[in-house]
Amino acid sequence: MTIRLDYLVFYIGNISYGFDYVYTKRINGHAFYVRRQPQEEIADILDENFDFYNPHIAEDTHAAFNWKYDEKFTDLSRVWDHYSDVVLGFIEPWEADYRAPVDYNSDKNVEWGIRFHSRNLKGEQLIYGVNAYPERFDDFVNYLRSFDPEAPTKVPDNLPYTQGRFAN
Repeated sequence: MTIRLDYLVFYIGNISYGFDYVYTKRINGHAFYVRRQPQEEIADILDENFDFYNPHIAEDTHAAFNWKYDEKFTDLSRVWDHYSDVVLGFIEPWEADYRAPVDYNSDKNVEWGIRFHSRNLKGEQLIYGVNAYPERFDDFVNYLRSFDPEAPTKVPDNLPYTQGRFAN
């Protein structure tokens, strides 16, 4: 059984400089990617009004054009199943907690976290860390940011796919 995410939130940064957020969400038959830089507004992924879509690809081609977004986003509607499979493939072998010693100088600490949900999983899942990272963490971040409409990264080689833990 393929697991389809309902949403995934990724953040990385620190208290001194702020946090960079990536939001991906599937809602009402479409899906999107939005990135918010440090110092920008933090969104509530569960807010039904937190929704980005491209009216040009709506099923009702006669719908009025109503572009209402000031920030750039990427429409993930057509790739959401593949995206879910790859993202879960990256994180499925990861533990829930990666912590290393923190520095007294908070500028040197890096905190990161992933919140995600699927109807096939029990409740919201959380994986986080401070100054410690799981295997292929940088590849995961590059994969996420490959969807960034303003500064996309290169898609990593050898993408993983869900194989066990989340497929049950």
